[in-house]
Amino acid sequence: MPVTIAFHRVVVRAPSEETATGWHVVIPPADAFDPLHVRVTPVAEVRAGDTVIGTIQPHHDHLLNPIDRAQWVSYFSHASKPQTGDAHPFDPRHCGWCTHNGQLRQIGAGSDWWTVDGCTTYSPDSLLLVVPRELV
Repeated sequence: MPVTIAFHRVVVRAPSEETATGWHVVIPPADAFDPLHVRVTPVAEVRAGDTVIGTIQPHHDHLLNPIDRAQWVSYFSHASKPQTGDAHPFDPRHCGWCTHNGQLRQIGAGSDWWTVDGCTTYSPDSLLLVVPRELV
């Protein structure tokens, strides 16, 4: 039986303090993760024990038009910890910060938005950079 494998068009480069546009960004510590272990993972597939190290964002031009479906990587600026639970639908009643995020993005309970840490919201089609629990 054939297996379907989803491929995502993403260019992953080493973390850098300078972007192509000259913006200065904070990068994760040099020993935060082994680049060989990083996988592009849909938000709904993050499992307990996986370490999320960044997000993948749509790439836009100066007028905010999508550029050829390209995407860019945004690394978290800290050493991430393994997730304590699987990804699950976002619940704005989780805490005060979640309530704020829910109101800001107009996301209600039962929506199709996801979270992996209880407080950060991700659209259902979001891709994350993950070190799978087997490789941590």
